[in-house]
Amino acid sequence: MTDTDKIEQRVYLAATPERVWHALTDATEFGAWFASELDAPFAEGRTVSMTCLGERFAVDIVEMTPPRRLVWRWHPGWVDHSLDYTKEPKTTTAFDLVPHAEGTMLTVTETGFDAINAARRPSVFRDNVNGWLEQAASLRTYLESAG
Repeated sequence: MTDTDKIEQRVYLAATPERVWHALTDATEFGAWFASELDAPFAEGRTVSMTCLGERFAVDIVEMTPPRRLVWRWHPGWVDHSLDYTKEPKTTTAFDLVPHAEGTMLTVTETGFDAINAARRPSVFRDNVNGWLEQAASLRTYLESAG
């Protein structure tokens, strides 16, 4: 994979893997820190509709291995209503949790950007790099305040 195909964001969280897992996979908690609403709970094999800032995203839940790994597939970047996303490949996002010191090292890895339309790829990649940085900070803040 090239540097343009993969985003990897690591964040240390002062919470157990079980606590981080709950924040990642419970629909209410996820919505609180991700600033979104889910139409159904996460479940392996399910497609969940996520509404974020008024836009809807379909998220295919590929793997749930508590409390270590969550994997989903989705169409990355901000929604462009002029595009038919059914013709565009999805990226894969993995959340890997590893016990670390007194907490958890969370690694968020999103791959598959090289398959995105070349004209759209740079903005989608940039949007998701920035988005995962913001979401990692949001999750850390949420866990610190929620306990």
